[in-house]
Amino acid sequence: MQSDSRRNMRKQFFDEVERMYQVNKDPKDDVFYYHPNEDRIVLSHALFWSMTHALEKPFRHNKCFLLLRQYQGEMLTAYLTESDEYIELLRYCNILFNALPYQLGHDKREGKAVKASNRLIAIAVVASGYGGDMDEDLADELLDDMDFFFNKVCCRKIERMILHLNKLVEEKLCRFS
Repeated sequence: MQSDSRRNMRKQFFDEVERMYQVNKDPKDDVFYYHPNEDRIVLSHALFWSMTHALEKPFRHNKCFLLLRQYQGEMLTAYLTESDEYIELLRYCNILFNALPYQLGHDKREGKAVKASNRLIAIAVVASGYGGDMDEDLADELLDDMDFFFNKVCCRKIERMILHLNKLVEEKLCRFS
């Protein structure tokens, strides 16, 4: 009973967040609109999740980011275990991923915090773009590599790509400046 109540509250919360960020929004504005399939969306989330491990502490004030990371971990677990909750969790991740740049843009921080926010936005751009546009064989290889290690989702091949992905983030940051 309590889990159903929590699930309904969570659903209502995400319905409201989705409404907030969908007002007068063209479907083409969705970050994942051009992704060829659902697996590519999952891959983009896995890339973002892997690239932002070290940012949890600096962004501990940002509830949207922390929720996104939490739900991405749960969604990747559900994806790997073929859980019934997978579709619902993927929806929540998509809503939060789309809301993150708006939320960071309205953050009233200055100096280093602005640079950190810009970096996080660049990571989101790289993760979503790279996940959606990469070669089909590489995408399949990365998705097949995801597994559990010490009861946590692990993406070793993605982790080996972090240096390359960070170079792409730096290029995006140069364009933002």
